[in-house]
Amino acid sequence: MKLLTFENYELKVAPEVLLIGPIRKLYRKDTTRNKEYFMKQLSYIYFMVDPRSTYNYIASEEERSKTIIEQEGLNTRTTDFKVSDDLRSAMEWYKKHTITTSSLMLDSTLIAADKIREFLTNVDLNDVDDNGKAKYDISKITSAMKNVMDIIPKLKELEKKVLQDTEDKTRTGVVEKAIFEDYNPVFNDD
Repeated sequence: MKLLTFENYELKVAPEVLLIGPIRKLYRKDTTRNKEYFMKQLSYIYFMVDPRSTYNYIASEEERSKTIIEQEGLNTRTTDFKVSDDLRSAMEWYKKHTITTSSLMLDSTLIAADKIREFLTNVDLNDVDDNGKAKYDISKITSAMKNVMDIIPKLKELEKKVLQDTEDKTRTGVVEKAIFEDYNPVFNDD
């Protein structure tokens, strides 16, 4: 089920999206003329939850939310974008139906990788303990840095697998025929 896709810098919404109760509720509550706020909410859902989102690199959900709202222009001078309970409910539904085991593993791995990055960024090799001894073992720090070289390709491989699993999950149970797929012309030389 591919309810939301992002192609050519545009959010594409499948017509059946309004069959989903929590999403339909967002639609009905939007009183704007062209359902602009509803579309902003769908954008937010896609960028926050979908494994194909370009914002998945941001491990912290709070930071991801803030970045999405800012970079996608969800706040305007007339409307202040808020994450309502109804929006959270729609996000939970969407997440439940798009998340795979591999995407959960990717999320956990990204959180761990972010913590490692943060540690390496903030480690002060001049820190000493109460006995005046170095707080951090330099050999462990350099070993961790070497291990990062092994982690990066594996992380990229996991990201590819997640995207593949997401695509496979969206196709499960859905068989769409291509145009003229049933058409079987017989060509005669007459």
